[in-house]
Amino acid sequence: MNTMKALQLIAPRKLVLAEMPLPETPMDGLLMKTRCVSICSTDISFFEGHLFPSEYPIVLGHEYLGEVVELGAGFSAENGHVGVGDRVVYWGQTDFGGFAEYRTLRPIFSGQVKEDTFAADRNFYDDHRAAAVRIPDELDDLQASFIEPTTGALRAILTHPPKVGDRVLILGSGPIGVIAGSIIRRLFAPNSVVSVDANPQRNVFAQEHFSERAYLPDELREEVEDSTFDYVFDALPTIQGVEEDKDPRRLAMRKLKPRGRYVLYGASQEMQKFDTWLMLAKGINVMSAPFDVTSFPMHKTANVIASAMQMLLTGVVDGRRLLSSVCKFSDYDKLVGVLEDYRGTTHLKTIVDFR
Repeated sequence: MNTMKALQLIAPRKLVLAEMPLPETPMDGLLMKTRCVSICSTDISFFEGHLFPSEYPIVLGHEYLGEVVELGAGFSAENGHVGVGDRVVYWGQTDFGGFAEYRTLRPIFSGQVKEDTFAADRNFYDDHRAAAVRIPDELDDLQASFIEPTTGALRAILTHPPKVGDRVLILGSGPIGVIAGSIIRRLFAPNSVVSVDANPQRNVFAQEHFSERAYLPDELREEVEDSTFDYVFDALPTIQGVEEDKDPRRLAMRKLKPRGRYVLYGASQEMQKFDTWLMLAKGINVMSAPFDVTSFPMHKTANVIASAMQMLLTGVVDGRRLLSSVCKFSDYDKLVGVLEDYRGTTHLKTIVDFR
């Protein structure tokens, strides 16, 4: 077999199921057969045109679980102990390629220190390698694909953690908001964790997972005093077409205390509104975990992804309850529909199953 099927994005909102050459196994890497991929809001941002690749076409999908089918001739897992037949999850910076039957990987495992940096086209330095973990038998495929988004949220929290006793607001109760809220609630000893989202069903999910109170935006505006919270975790997607006084980011900044910390997680290449007066008047600290590997090396993320896996194994993050639906990769029409309808869904995580 010399070809594989892949779902290509050829322009915003334009997908094709294409035949592509089977990738060659890197000398120091792995060839993996895709088992499943969780759909991420980053995939949707590219699909909708809020994020832009350097060129089209691209193959979306990065919350990935694959089975190793070939080792490169020069591959040495060292303390990774990976062989043919093992399952592997990885975390890359802005990596794609998951919605394909096969993909390659040059992994870094926890304890290894390797670098292969390059200047990416969007203002940061990236690494041709990716942080990776081998998946133990006790973690099933569908839960294992949640290791990647848990890694992303955990990187952001560890880079700018809440303080003991903080009052925390999770801005957006999609999958990342649920993961971040679960980690903060269980591991960082906050005074309280509450959330806000415009989707009532996601507010229900938030209260089931971590949130002491899940507000609709109008409820937060009317019922919570300004300058209440010490820490905001912003897990929102691109915001468009909202009146300035109803913008959820402005609302969250009003509810932050002076010198409060505002951790930005979600990204958009379309300009988003931040209230610079509130930032100046209150001395709000806006912060994030960098993609740039000269600041946050991939070998450090390799340690984070190992911890993220433990969070799923121990139930700090409840993977079984995050899963909402499964779509077979072979069902092309349904898969396209899932991507098209993502913003209006009441689901948390949808898995694309290649098995």
